[in-house]
Order: sequence, then structure tokens, then C-alpha cells
Amino acid sequence: MYFLLFAFCCKSIYYLPLCPHYKTAAPVKTYRKFQTTCIILTFGEHPCILCLNKQTFLLLFYRIKEELGLKRKTPSGQGGKVRSWIRNIKIQYRLLAVFLLISLLPTVCIGTYAYHVYTRSINNKISESVLQTMRSINTNMTIELEKYQDYCSTLSIADAVQDSLQQTLNGQAVSREMVLAIRELATAIPLQSTYLKNLRIVSLDGTTIYDRGYDDIPYEKSEQLVETIDEASPRDSLQYIYTYRSQNKLVLGRKLYSVDFSGEAVGYIMVYINEQLFEEKIFAGVAFGPSSNIMLVNAHGDVLSSQDRSFLGQNIADSRLFQEIRTSTTAGQSTFNLEHQIAVAVYNKDFDCYLIANIPESYITEETRSINTVLFWIAAALIFLSLLLTFVVYVSIVSPIRNIISACNITSDEELNVHINDQNQDELGFLARTIDRMMDEILLLMARRREDQIRRRELELKNLQYQINPHFLFNTLNSLQWVATINDVPAVAEGLSSLSALLRNTIMKTDEFIPLSEEVENLSHYFAIQKIRYGNSFDVCWQLAEETSTRLLPRFILQPLAENAVIHGTENMSEAIVITVSSSLDENGCMIVEVRDNGCGFSSLPVRREKDRFSGIGVNNVSERLNIYYGTAGGLEISSEKGKGTVCRITIPPPEARRQQNVPNSLD
Repeated sequence: MYFLLFAFCCKSIYYLPLCPHYKTAAPVKTYRKFQTTCIILTFGEHPCILCLNKQTFLLLFYRIKEELGLKRKTPSGQGGKVRSWIRNIKIQYRLLAVFLLISLLPTVCIGTYAYHVYTRSINNKISESVLQTMRSINTNMTIELEKYQDYCSTLSIADAVQDSLQQTLNGQAVSREMVLAIRELATAIPLQSTYLKNLRIVSLDGTTIYDRGYDDIPYEKSEQLVETIDEASPRDSLQYIYTYRSQNKLVLGRKLYSVDFSGEAVGYIMVYINEQLFEEKIFAGVAFGPSSNIMLVNAHGDVLSSQDRSFLGQNIADSRLFQEIRTSTTAGQSTFNLEHQIAVAVYNKDFDCYLIANIPESYITEETRSINTVLFWIAAALIFLSLLLTFVVYVSIVSPIRNIISACNITSDEELNVHINDQNQDELGFLARTIDRMMDEILLLMARRREDQIRRRELELKNLQYQINPHFLFNTLNSLQWVATINDVPAVAEGLSSLSALLRNTIMKTDEFIPLSEEVENLSHYFAIQKIRYGNSFDVCWQLAEETSTRLLPRFILQPLAENAVIHGTENMSEAIVITVSSSLDENGCMIVEVRDNGCGFSSLPVRREKDRFSGIGVNNVSERLNIYYGTAGGLEISSEKGKGTVCRITIPPPEARRQQNVPNSLD
């Protein structure tokens, strides 16, 4: 079980364990005013009021926290958990982490961002430069190959070539004179090129009409050349061959048609060009760094020419690069970012082939790597500087904290004289000076505590002496009652008997809550005493429900109301009034106790006079006690009408509501 300590001066809520021999505990309230703290404690049925000065209250508060290991309630939720987790980490590690984040994180973020931006910018610029170069190479290649196209065009429309192919179509043999005429024509055409290696004219059935005979290829390869020429027609085809003489050559092939009006196919013409034309003339002097490569690839993926000679004659149709080029160049894309390389492709529609340049990523990022090296050393310098600053700040924070911890870890009263003596003007210096002042106050409080203990022992001895006085008082009252009885004064004897019983219930019994039956008994004694003074000016009527006799209510809660009924109700009355005390239960289970009189009444609450001081305080006391015990569930209502009387109505809440206020329910 717990009782609540609510300290306004500390603005905090703490829970203290209740001693096991107390049955209940009501809230402990503190009221602070003029450097004095008043604590109202309620343990079971025993009220206690402590009035403490500021120093004594602080000593009591901190001693309770220290002895019982109390902790301030921390806020719940994710925010409180995060703060609790951070507080479990040492300050030096927190400072180190913060400084590393402050110094390293911006450098890494800025360096990474700058690296990507610079790399992307370099890539774009190099890609654009390479693209312009590749377009120039494509133009040069087209110009060079157009010379051989013109050469083929001149031969294809010559009479000797047309007549020879027509004779072959008609099943006639080509005469020697025709062959010599073709040779003279081929020699007479002005083509200043050392790269022309062979010239072949073939009929549709594969019969060779003319062949210079410098070099040749297998028959199967010749058939493949013819098939490719057919596919490319009417456009010229460009194919790679590897001849008997181990030479790399390109074949510029064209399908020939009759020059007459029929326009039927009559044969093929093929010009063998040395591949060194590209190596020595077209690709010469063009390089994009180490490991870069420029190659010419036809639509079937065959590498026709390449700076890297290992690619000659290879088929790259299944490679990722060629597949992306085939699908993207038609959409206008010319730059491709592949793994560890950048590719730039230019399409040549005249020969249905691609000029491709491969640039390694290391060539592009060579400068950025040097920048990264500089950034790395900058980051290392910043980390070292951060560690140094962390150490300096750590020492400036942890050193005074250690002094404070040492001052707080006192093990004896003698060590309270030790002071931190930190005169710095930061927060830790302020905290150290505050702790020094608290130490001085604790020393003062401890001295006062020793004095209080001495006074407490003296008061305990006096209390033992004062316990004898009530017995003497009751014996004296009994003696007076016996004398009144002997002298036949029944009114005095009855009054003394009631006074003795009333004082015994007031002094000897300390229960805060009593059953209604006992409260009614005390009230009847009070009326008997008042009869001595007021005589027959009032009569009492009791209307009590049996089910309410065991219900508990605060002690002497009805006496002030009965006193007001006697004092104010009989005032200026010529006839005796009737005071009715009734009890009942309403539909909500609340006990209703009424003290009703048919006296003079009043139109508003009467002004308290000097002689009525006790009764005025009593009514206010009843209202405040009900509010303390029951809150808004219980209360006092007073209604009056001038000339007709006054009704005082007390509401005691049902057991369910009273359990929430830690108030007893009934005798059982």
C-alpha cells in the first residue's frame, strides 16, 4: 500500500511505501506559506499534522528519498525511452560520438556529394567530347568508303561487265576478250589507294566472271558473303574476312542490276579492302586513355575493325553492350553507362554498322581519386582535431562532475564539512556551489535534528505524565455526579453523566470514523448538557433507519449542526422548538443525515457574532472535513426559511465511492 506525498515546493510526485500496521492511507498534502510547510497525514483512523520549517522539511524529504531509494517518475513513451537509453551511456562516449558526427559527417557528405557531382560532370563532358570525335570518325570513314563505292558504281554500269553477266545468265561462256576488257577498265579507273587488295565479279549462279587473284577465301565464306549482300541490297554491305594469306580484310559488296529497262539482278561485285585502312588512316591518332578501344561493328554483331586486335572477326551480338546499342541508338541515345566503362556509339546508316568507343571508368575517375585522397587526409585531420577538442571539453565537464560525485558519495557526517569550492561561472560551477550550500544547510539541519530529538524525549516524558490527568478528571466528574444524586438534583446529575461520557469519547477514543449509532449517542449526551442551559426550549426527535446504524461517518460531524440548531433555532422563540435528527439511504446508496429544526430560520446565512464563534467555525469545519474525506462525492447543504426553520443535510457517499478516497465503509 502507498500514500501520496505531494510537495508543492518541489513540484514533484513521489510514492512512499506505507507501514504495514496501518490499514489505510489518505493523501498526504503539504501547504507551503511564509517559509513554513504544513503536512497533513492520515494513517488509518489516526490524523497527524506536522508543521515544519523549510530546512526541516528539506532534510525530511531528502532523507526519505535516500532511505527508501525513491526515484522521480520519468515520462513514458518513446521519447522517455530514448532519453533513458542515452543517459545510460557515459558522457565521454557521448561527447566523442557527437564530435565525430559534427566533424566527420559533414566531410563525408560533402565529399561524397562533390565526388558524384564531379564524376557526373566529367562523364558528361567526356561523353560529349567522345561523341563529337566518333561523329568525325564516322564522317571520315564514310568519305573513304565512298571512294570504293564510286569505284564499284563505275564498274557495275560498264558495258563489259553488263555484257559478261548477261552472257552468263543466257548460259553462254564469258569470252577472254570480255575478261581482258574488264581488266583494262578496272585498271583505267582512277582510284589512288594501296588498300584495294582484290576485285571479284560473280554471276547470280556463283560463277566468277572476274577475279584479280591476289587473295581469296574459302568457297563457304564466299557463299556467306553473297547471302549477306542479298540481305543488304539495294544498300552496300560491309563484311569482315580472313584470307588465305592471313590478312584481315573488309569486303564492300553490292548486288548488280541490269542497266536496261528490265532492272533484273545480274550478279555481284565485291571489293576487298585491307583492314589497315581503319587502323592506319581512320582510327589513327584517336585514343581515349589507356585500355580504351574503338571498333566498327556491323548489324549482325561482327567486329569489322578494332583498335584492340583481339576483337577482330569476333561476334558480340549476345553482349549486353551491343544489345543496348541496337535497342537505343534508334531512339537517339548514344552514350551508355556499363559496369566499369562508358560506351559511345554512332550509327552509320549507309553501311548499317556502328562505330563504338569503349572508355574505362578508371580513366574518367583518375582525377576524382586524387580528390578523394585529399578529402581523406582532410577528414583524418578533422577527426584528430575532433578527438583533441573532445578530450579538452570532456576534461572540462567530467572533472567537476567527478568532484560533485565525490561530494555526494559521503559516508559519514564528518565528511559533510568537505566543500567542492568550484568558483567557475558555468552550470557545473553553479551546481557545485548549490551543493556546497546544501551541505551547509544539512549540517545546520542535523544540529537542529539532534536538538529536536532531545526535545522529543522530553515531550514523551511529559506525555506519560499527562496521561494521568484524564483519569483524575473523570473521577472528579463521577464524584460530582454522586453528590448531585445524593442531593436530589437529577438535572445536574444527568448533565454531569452526559458530560463525562462525552469527554470520555472525545479524549480517550481517537478513532476518526465511527458508526452512526455511536455518533447519535454522543449527540444525545450533547443535547442533555444543553438542556441544563436551555431547559425546555427545545425537544429532540430521532428518525433513524436501521440499515444506517453501522455506516461510518467522521467523528463529531453532527455536533456543530446540532449546536447551531439549538443556538440559532431557539433565538427569539416563545415556544419550544423540535430538533429532528433523521437518517436514510437514497437510490444511489448514499447515506443522508439531516438535522432539522422548526425554529426562527433565516433568509441568508447569519452574521457570526462573537458569542457564536465556536458554532460558526464548526459549520465551516464540517464542510471542509467532508470535502477532505469524500471530495465532491459528499458534502453539506444548508437551507433555511425565515420563520419556518433550518435544514442541514449531510451526504455520505456509498462504499464504492469511499474506497477511492481510502475511507472506511462500515464496522465490518
